[in-house]
Amino acid sequence: MYITVVGGGNSTAIFATQAKLAGHDVAILTRQPEKWSKTVGFENQDPTYLNGEKDFEATVDLVTSDPAECIPQSDMIMIAGVPIHFNYEVMRKLAPHIDREKKVFIGTICAYGGFNWIVADVLGKGNYVIFGTQQIPWTCGTLEYGKKGVVFGKKATLRIATEDGKDEHCLKDILGKILSLEGSCVDSDFLVSALWPNNPSVHPPILYGLFKDWDGKKVYQLGPEAPEYIYAEITPKSAELVGKLSEEQVAIVKALSEAQPKNPYLKEDFGYMASLLFAYGDTVKDTSSIYNAIRSTPAYAKHKNPYVQVEGGVIPNVDHKFFTTDLPYGLCTYKDIALMVGVPTPLIDDIIYWNQKLINKEYLVDGELKGKDCGECILPSKYGLTKETVHMGMRK
Repeated sequence: MYITVVGGGNSTAIFATQAKLAGHDVAILTRQPEKWSKTVGFENQDPTYLNGEKDFEATVDLVTSDPAECIPQSDMIMIAGVPIHFNYEVMRKLAPHIDREKKVFIGTICAYGGFNWIVADVLGKGNYVIFGTQQIPWTCGTLEYGKKGVVFGKKATLRIATEDGKDEHCLKDILGKILSLEGSCVDSDFLVSALWPNNPSVHPPILYGLFKDWDGKKVYQLGPEAPEYIYAEITPKSAELVGKLSEEQVAIVKALSEAQPKNPYLKEDFGYMASLLFAYGDTVKDTSSIYNAIRSTPAYAKHKNPYVQVEGGVIPNVDHKFFTTDLPYGLCTYKDIALMVGVPTPLIDDIIYWNQKLINKEYLVDGELKGKDCGECILPSKYGLTKETVHMGMRK
């Protein structure tokens, strides 16, 4: 199989290395090919993954910035290492080079944020197959840009989202072999991926708990008021808000399940604690509360809060994706579906109002998604979908 890995972020080198080691031809499509080596690799810091082996390396077949050099012959296109708010831009650049008559697997390392809606909107009709991992397969980072990544911890179980949730093309097997997660991949669909507790379920409430009253001027010192690590040093207040937002998500899913009683995936436990244990299993050391669980998850230990260094200390980096992506591609999506099913979401509303002000956007106005910047949001209603059809995507 010829696989093109699109991106230049944390997961690019890792997925490209694993795909090549699994026996595939691999190209990396990136904006800055001059900064990339054809020999890429990653360090594995998870003793329960890959038999505890630490270093992996492979030489890919091509590194390029020109989609014409790799997309036409690709059997799989995997967007890995691209923030999800670039999905429209990426797909528009790839579209002229994708043969609609060919069965091409088009996937993403992050299936939330309406990936299937975006792909179908850009490509229209065709024989392509849309898929994605519901959550990134591992928490990861970059050791050397363009050359070496790092895996902090793998997912204990990985959901593979497909358009019908039935995986008619055996993508679980293909990805399981590439990721060395054979037997750990299970079925899901894109609607569940859009609503499953993920980055937008945790980053915004944590940051809201820390900086709800920030006036845009106050400078913080790293410490209790401004923890360095977003998960390992989560505060009791932020953990409480993660739990409250989780309750609102669960209520949305419950109401949606009543509108779609035949969707088995909507009957699963969407609570944050359940999702954390699903992803990381018994590596979570203390499950007595959300606060303790987040703090005691080894895969979370090294992720930092987004700050900008200024004179005298730090301030929140409102240009970071935790502020700019998790809102229009996450909380606003939740809110749109909540409006479809008539579920009130007071905390989600409060966080949207707070966050949109920080990034100088207007999405939510008087409890409705009618602000001047709503065109930037992933809202199923704007694709003409309803509570009865939102699971179907746009190619049915």
